[in-house]
Amino acid sequence: MEKAKLMQLEIEQKRKLPQNVKENIKTNIFHTLIAAVIVVAYLVAINLMYYKLDHNNFEHYMKYFALGIIITTVIDIEIAYRKDSRKLALIGVELLFCGVLSLYIPYIYLHTTVYFRNAIMILPAVLLIYYAFKSYVIFKQNQFKHRNNLSDIKDLLKDDERKSYLQEDSKKTYRAKLEEEEEIRKAIIKKQKIKTAQKEQALKEQKNKKQKNVQNSKQKIKKK
Repeated sequence: MEKAKLMQLEIEQKRKLPQNVKENIKTNIFHTLIAAVIVVAYLVAINLMYYKLDHNNFEHYMKYFALGIIITTVIDIEIAYRKDSRKLALIGVELLFCGVLSLYIPYIYLHTTVYFRNAIMILPAVLLIYYAFKSYVIFKQNQFKHRNNLSDIKDLLKDDERKSYLQEDSKKTYRAKLEEEEEIRKAIIKKQKIKTAQKEQALKEQKNKKQKNVQNSKQKIKKK
């Protein structure tokens, strides 16, 4: 039981996220929230422009907005391709969505039904839910990556070397297991020593009490 408890505590300690991983998660979520604020503010601004400007000016401005977003999307995807960055690629997809939507918004707002227009107008609220879900996914992915790396699986199999993956992994696991067992054995021995010392102390106290009782009874007999 003692060994199982110690092993469980050690596993739980290892599964906790270290500070650098927490900081990385916070940074990624912070960037996601900034993107959410920018996109939602942009869509809210479009809604305000629709009510404030006349139809011709509204269409005119939306064309410039759409063109600017599409150019930014192309630059972002080019950078993502060169850096092989999935994060930038995903941002590019989100920008592309905003650009295409910007192209179609004048038609949707000016030439479709009220119900369809209202559905597009509540898009900022839908995007807030999307970015909240994205932040949750970022947290879970980083957590999974950290726990997956604990198994020490990934620095094997170099180029054309045909070393047994299981053999090398089993050596690492065996060494780690020996170290864990040694630590647990030391902890158990320490606890056993403490318990033995406590028992010996208790036995000494009982023995002293018995001797005192015997001496007291002898003294009483002598007095009689």
